[in-house]
Amino acid sequence: MKEMRIKRVRLITQSFLGIICSVMLIGCTNNVVPKEMKSSAEEVESNTNEEKQIISEYKSEIESLQVQAESLNEKNQYLVTVIKQVTEDYSDEEMLDFSHSQVRYDLKINGESIPQDGQVTIPAGKIEILLGEQNLGYDFVPAEWIEKGKLSGNYIDHIVNFDTTSWTETGLDGTVNSAQGYFKTNAAAGDQFSFSITDELKSRLKLDTNLIQIKVN
Repeated sequence: MKEMRIKRVRLITQSFLGIICSVMLIGCTNNVVPKEMKSSAEEVESNTNEEKQIISEYKSEIESLQVQAESLNEKNQYLVTVIKQVTEDYSDEEMLDFSHSQVRYDLKINGESIPQDGQVTIPAGKIEILLGEQNLGYDFVPAEWIEKGKLSGNYIDHIVNFDTTSWTETGLDGTVNSAQGYFKTNAAAGDQFSFSITDELKSRLKLDTNLIQIKVN
C-alpha cells in the first residue's frame, strides 16, 4: 500500500514537473517569439528604408540624366540649325566635300583598322573582313547630298579581286552605321589572303596602297 502511494506520488511529481517544464518552455517560447517578430519587423523596416533610399537616389540620378539629355538635345538642335544655315551658302563643290566628310568608311580585319601600307598579320582561327559605313550627317545633310557623299554603287563592291568562294558573307544594317564583309573560321598558320580596293575607297580610307595582304601566323 505504501509502495503504491509512493509510486503514485512519483507519477504525480513527474507529471507535475512535466507540466512545469512545459509551462516554462511555453513561457520561454512566448518570450522568444515577440523578440523574433520584433527583430523581423525591424529588419523589414530597415530594408524598406534602404530600398526607399536607393529608389530616391535612382530617381535623382534619372532626373539629372533627363536634364542632361534635354540640354544635349537643345545643343544638338542648335548645332544642326547653325550647320544648315552655314551650308546654305556652300557651292556644289563645297557641299560635296562636306557630304564626303559626313559619310565615313573603315575597313577592318578582326576589328582592327587596316594600316596605311595594307599589310596585316593575324593569328590562326577566325578571320573577319568588314567594310563599315558611318553616316554622321543624316539629321542635317539633305538626303540627296548624303547619297552624293557615299561611295558610288554598293560600297562592298569596292573590294575587288577577292575570291570569296570559301568565305561567308556577314555585316550589320542600321540608320547611322552599317557594314558588309566576309568571314571564315578555319584560317591556318601560313595561310595568306589578298584583295584590292578601288581608288575611290583608297582615297576615302587614306591608304597608301590598293593592295591588302593578310598573313596568318
